[in-house]
Amino acid sequence: MLGLAITQILQGFRGLILTGAKAWLDRAQRLFDLHFCDHDTRHPPSTFEDRSMQAAAFAIALFLAFGMHASLAAPAPAAQDINLSAFANGALLENASSEYGDSWQARWLTDENPATGWSTEKGANGPFTIVISLPESSEIHALDFDSASVDKPERAAKDIDVLVSATSATAGFVPLTNVVLKSGGDKQHFALAKPGTGRWIKLVVNSNSGDPEFTELMEFRALGKQLTQTAAPTNLSGTYSGGGYGDFHLMQDGAQLSGCYEHNGGLIQGGLESHLMRLGWHEANGKGAAIMVLKRDGNSFEGWWAGDGSNEWSATWNLKKTSDNVGSCPNWNPKAASGNIVATQLADEGHVRIYGINFDVDSDHLRADAKPAVDELLGALKANPSWRISIEGHTDATGNAAHNLDLSQRRAASVKAALVAAGIAADRMTTAGSGQTKPLASNETAIGRAQNRRVEVVKQ
Repeated sequence: MLGLAITQILQGFRGLILTGAKAWLDRAQRLFDLHFCDHDTRHPPSTFEDRSMQAAAFAIALFLAFGMHASLAAPAPAAQDINLSAFANGALLENASSEYGDSWQARWLTDENPATGWSTEKGANGPFTIVISLPESSEIHALDFDSASVDKPERAAKDIDVLVSATSATAGFVPLTNVVLKSGGDKQHFALAKPGTGRWIKLVVNSNSGDPEFTELMEFRALGKQLTQTAAPTNLSGTYSGGGYGDFHLMQDGAQLSGCYEHNGGLIQGGLESHLMRLGWHEANGKGAAIMVLKRDGNSFEGWWAGDGSNEWSATWNLKKTSDNVGSCPNWNPKAASGNIVATQLADEGHVRIYGINFDVDSDHLRADAKPAVDELLGALKANPSWRISIEGHTDATGNAAHNLDLSQRRAASVKAALVAAGIAADRMTTAGSGQTKPLASNETAIGRAQNRRVEVVKQ
């Protein structure tokens, strides 16, 4: 009898998966009544020992059922290897022994776009070396290469030595592996027999597939995990030279970044995540996104920008700090009302993306460095008491869709709760979460996912 009861109860797990916990528990209760209670005259009363074993089996089944139901609701995403050598994850090109230039630079090996890449100068003699630095000490598990979009199949890089260093961009390199690529193939994957550890990766391209003039490679990925986590810098406020885009005036407050640049009325607003800035930019005749990675000197940034809806990035924002004084532009002054870019964009466009509202990993708990960004939204609402807004949470597509939807809803609610606690009437705000369903860019790349993780505010 006990074996039959346990079998029937455990079979109910299939019902749990298909119809949910409530229906399964109802069935389990009926099974318990049928097998473990003595009111049914077809079964003689059981001994104390039998009833104890039966009760224990039933309790275990219920415990497992509740545990399974909890895990089915919205499981958190499991940790996955990341593309350590992606620019949007903080990687930077340190040097290349030969490159054609323009749209064929070695930096495009880190943009996660297999349609753009690196080429040597015409007629250059190899081997050719490319060094990429990682933002943190990292453990490398596998390598991927793309070469399908080379100009000619014969130009595709073929024999490549890969080395890693924990010392510097110029010393301490030890062999990681050697790969031989097929001409014209993307996502050529090489798992490492033994993980490599370091912060600098060197590619030594020994040969191509037969072309005498050029050697080309479209994308490189080092897959693994970061072993360290350096605290985000706190001294980014200041004036930066921006080449043809004029000076950039940047103010940092916690994880929030805002400012302007002296080109076409440019405004920037965004957030800081470890080694990189995620920004939105606005000019008189356009807007879009930007990613800026802090260089290893701690005093300058390499910046890539793209217009809204474009996957073509321009790597022309190279900023070097010239002063700790923030300064101002005609349309932005941190000491005046124009310093609140959230208020300006809500007034002008009725909508703003906020990247400085950071949360703990896989949590709706606001990080301490998110307070300045929340306070800027608070200031906008206090200065405009008639405004009503919708606070909308968005995630990237990492992990489970149901989990991401729930997380985005809870994060939007956390922002509202912080504003209510600061004195904003709850009925002035609604919240919504879209999870991963409304991406701004591809979720297939780190640079796209960085844009998709955001809080948006819409004036109603």
